[in-house]
Amino acid sequence: MVDIGSFQLRLPKPEDLIILKAVAHRPKNLADTQAIAANHPNIDTACVRYWVQQFADALEISDIWDGISRLL
Repeated sequence: MVDIGSFQLRLPKPEDLIILKAVAHRPKNLADTQAIAANHPNIDTACVRYWVQQFADALEISDIWDGISRLL
């Protein structure tokens, strides 16, 4: 949660953004993932790996984690 004036805004964690970008599976998303990882060096890679693999299995796209793991 982030306070902005009198509002509280729920923002995604860096891990959430990386998971969503991995699932989108586009070249632009790999560049975005690299930028997120560079700005957040303490990313929970175990969490990202778990969820990316869950989506990869469901979507039958086995190489999703391979592209992301090189960037984290």
